[in-house]
Amino acid sequence: MKKNIKKKKNKILIAFYALSISALLSVLIAISAFFGVLYFGGAQPDMDALAQNYTNLTIYDSNNSQIDAKKSNSYAEYQEIPQILSNAFIAVEDKRFLSHHGVDYVRIGGALINNIKGNRTQGASTITQQLVKNTYLSSEQTFSRKFKEMQTAIKLERMLTKDEIMEYYLNMLYFGSGEYGVKNASARFFGKELNQLNALECAMLAGIVKSPTKYNPINNYDNSITRAKVVLRLMRDQSMIDENIYNSYIDRDIIIKNDVIENNQANYYLNNAINEACSILGVSEKFLRQKGYKIYTHFDAPAQLQLCSTVLSNSYYQDDSVNGIGIVCDNVNRGIKAFASRKKINVFEYRRQPGSAIKPLACYAPALDQGLISPSTRILDEPTSFGTDYAPSNYKGRYYGWTSIEDCVAKSLNVPAVKIMQQLGCDTSVDYLNKMNIQLDEHDKNLSLALGGSTHGLNMIELLGGYATLANYGLYKSPTFIRKIEDNKGNIVYDSNLNSVMRIFDEQSCYLMTDMLVKCSQSGTAKKLNSLNFQVACKTGTVSMQNKDFNSDIYSVGYTADNTFLFWQGDSSLKSSNTGGGATTLMFKNYLNSYYNNYNTPNNFAIPDGIKEIYIDKYFYESKNEIVSASVNAPKNTVIKALFSQKCLPILKDSTYDRIAIDDLQFNQNSNNLTINFQFNPKLGYKIYKRDFAKGEYLLYDIKNNQGTADIKIDLDKFFGNRITVIPYYIDDENKEIIGIPQKYYSNSLISGLYN
Repeated sequence: MKKNIKKKKNKILIAFYALSISALLSVLIAISAFFGVLYFGGAQPDMDALAQNYTNLTIYDSNNSQIDAKKSNSYAEYQEIPQILSNAFIAVEDKRFLSHHGVDYVRIGGALINNIKGNRTQGASTITQQLVKNTYLSSEQTFSRKFKEMQTAIKLERMLTKDEIMEYYLNMLYFGSGEYGVKNASARFFGKELNQLNALECAMLAGIVKSPTKYNPINNYDNSITRAKVVLRLMRDQSMIDENIYNSYIDRDIIIKNDVIENNQANYYLNNAINEACSILGVSEKFLRQKGYKIYTHFDAPAQLQLCSTVLSNSYYQDDSVNGIGIVCDNVNRGIKAFASRKKINVFEYRRQPGSAIKPLACYAPALDQGLISPSTRILDEPTSFGTDYAPSNYKGRYYGWTSIEDCVAKSLNVPAVKIMQQLGCDTSVDYLNKMNIQLDEHDKNLSLALGGSTHGLNMIELLGGYATLANYGLYKSPTFIRKIEDNKGNIVYDSNLNSVMRIFDEQSCYLMTDMLVKCSQSGTAKKLNSLNFQVACKTGTVSMQNKDFNSDIYSVGYTADNTFLFWQGDSSLKSSNTGGGATTLMFKNYLNSYYNNYNTPNNFAIPDGIKEIYIDKYFYESKNEIVSASVNAPKNTVIKALFSQKCLPILKDSTYDRIAIDDLQFNQNSNNLTINFQFNPKLGYKIYKRDFAKGEYLLYDIKNNQGTADIKIDLDKFFGNRITVIPYYIDDENKEIIGIPQKYYSNSLISGLYN
């Protein structure tokens, strides 16, 4: 029995050893295969691609002239790079750089152990791997990409010396402030050539590349100098500098020169042109620069210079904390000609609440396009609750009663805008806005959108594009800084001429909206523009904070026949006295005055086919809030001139002055008197004559401006009888009395036929 048990144990052990050996062999085969593919698989690296890392990004203006460079652009040969500078990068980025063959397995092992322990650690990429990643590969975090990176790094180490790899690496790195390459960074930050750098300056340059924003010595000096001293300590610990050098610099500071002179006026524009190019191509700014793209923009130097002069002038702001933005867009090609901002922003990501500046785009133009309103339509402006939780108020709580849409726009009234939105429908409004690439949240489909309330706000290119749509009679095309982009071989990879154009509103609706905005510039909230000798369509906007004593955003957005403009202030608490009709409209006015000194004065807005100028009846309009076409012969003081599109022409027509008569007049006689009944037309006067035997004919009544039903009693002569004559009339433009059809009544009498 014991022998059988022992035999079974031996068999199990033999099986276990066999499986272990098999597993070990499988692991060894897998490891061999892994390293075999790692070392011998994959394509050879393209050496030309390394050279392309340093091709300059070139940006051109509207005339295809190169815009002044934002930065220095020098390449450092390895002979120019001091050993202490190379050592600084080796110390912090790859301490076994001189001994490994592209991949540091010790570092990989350490990183794996730390990751298993849950500790955050520095990545395991060597300097060679970093060079490969930035030259040949994307930044995606996948095993496949990492494996290719290791493969290529090993091959690159066979093809290049360590000195050559270090040269490529130091010229490829981004140091912030638009500077690529260690030579450019040294000139920018220290005003020095590389051979003039001391140990601490070398350590600072090496420390920046971990996070060029966080450790930028111009904007974040404290972070940068702290990081530099960490690198200095690593250099000492790795025997790259001795204790004396370390001690002589560890308590020092560095003077940051920032000596490179930038074209600051152009940079406001260039930064956002680059942001747009990155978005269009789906790449980073670093990639654009490394690959030598050429960006052709709509940049207009005189327009930019004048815009910066306006937007950056402190005279328009209550204090330095307030940001300001100005944009100029060409109406024909939607090219952004000029852009300025007091603070560095990415205008495509900088979202603000638009306030009343959204009303023409969200409410009025869509309602015109749907045929729901005309500029003359009257709407009741009074305190109104919309449901149980929304009761908007007008500015300073002022209400105007029955008011035309035209005046609602000019005065920027809130309650009428919400009423129009309610009539239009939130879904319809959002649909119009979305077609103009104005991005909204699903939760924004509510009546507060009429006044600019939105979850995430709008960026100013979206708002600008909406107004450019009105300026272009309803045709939308996205505003852009860029005409086209070429790669380093001259291939066009983007052409804005191919961007689609979409009709949003019909021409007539846009013209009516424009005409109302012109009146806003003449007598409404944007009346600071009324001294200009050309037509400007403009809408202001003001966003109040919860504390009504302060505003967060103010706008003045508008257009001429040639260009669309946006001026904004905000990003800080503004006193409630600072409204869109104030500082931003003053900026707008002063800019237009200087801008059109260099360009032809714009024409008036052209009137498209289908716009009708019609005289409407003043009485019906002002007393009944009805739009009724006036009689052809109506005196001028009884009519109002109004514009209509074909889709909203008046249906009713007044005939008062076409045939002046009293069609419903009734005479009712009893024994002693006569009662006259008819419906007064308040636009007419009525003369009532009485003729009797003793006095002849004389005027009994001259009734004017009456409304309602006439109930007039006249005493009669029973013996001789009377003749009563009722004559309608009006006063024409020459102050002449125009009489209508008389109606006569002969009373009963004892002597019949006396007045026949």
